[in-house]
Amino acid sequence: MKLMTSLAARVFTVWLLLLGSAQAAEQGLLWQVSGKGVNGYLFGTMHSEDPRVTTLPAPVQQALERAETLMLELSLDAGTQLAVAQAMMLPQGSTLSDLIGKELARETERAMAGFGIPAEVTSQMQPWASVLTLSMPKMATGEVLDLLLYQQGQNSGKRFVALETPDEQMGIFTSLSVSEQKTLLSQVLKEHKTYPEMFEQLTMAYLERDLDAMVRLSEANPMSSDTELQKKMMSKLLEQRNHRMVERIIPELKQGTIFVGVGALHLPGEQGLVALLRERGYAVSALY
Repeated sequence: MKLMTSLAARVFTVWLLLLGSAQAAEQGLLWQVSGKGVNGYLFGTMHSEDPRVTTLPAPVQQALERAETLMLELSLDAGTQLAVAQAMMLPQGSTLSDLIGKELARETERAMAGFGIPAEVTSQMQPWASVLTLSMPKMATGEVLDLLLYQQGQNSGKRFVALETPDEQMGIFTSLSVSEQKTLLSQVLKEHKTYPEMFEQLTMAYLERDLDAMVRLSEANPMSSDTELQKKMMSKLLEQRNHRMVERIIPELKQGTIFVGVGALHLPGEQGLVALLRERGYAVSALY
């Protein structure tokens, strides 16, 4: 169970490194949302366990403490993680090699072993689940920033509201054809050994609160060299989700002070949360 929970936690990252966006007109990770008699905070997270990331700056900590409600992309309770873990597995009686071929399956098992995932587990996983795992940094503790925010909210008795359901987030991946999953898997198998340097560059840009630099890094590392597949995934992973998130944030703004934590690359661009909230008449200003 511990292994599957760890795997499920990777889904909550939603490929921060791989989300493209337009450049940000303004910089910052913490934003205040006001106007129309509301007050709230929008915080860009990085799904990392790096202490440089998980140590909350004072302005962020203060905003979190002021909030009555915490909103994150997904609930991080045990039940949700179990549901996600189950969705990552193939139907009983199916194997990865049956789905994508023995050669690609063996290559996947070797790569996943480097992340501490036994071959017998990988052989039972959906191809997209291996893509997610190989796309992210190796985890030592799993205590990523999002989880720490969730735990702090729970410990302080804050009301919690998830921006998405597990089915909505899983649908991004379960709707992919086997051919599309193989395309993504083949690319990540070729490139995943080069990712640590990119992760460090992304971390530095995050610590500098430089959304433009984060965008440039993501655009330089597309999920797929297949233009149509890349376009499809960007629409599903970023644009469609941003619009859905805004529609769920606005009603909560009217209920009291909220703190919304989402991957930082959901913030910038014409289809980002900052611009979408402004379009709906709210003032959104950078605090940190």
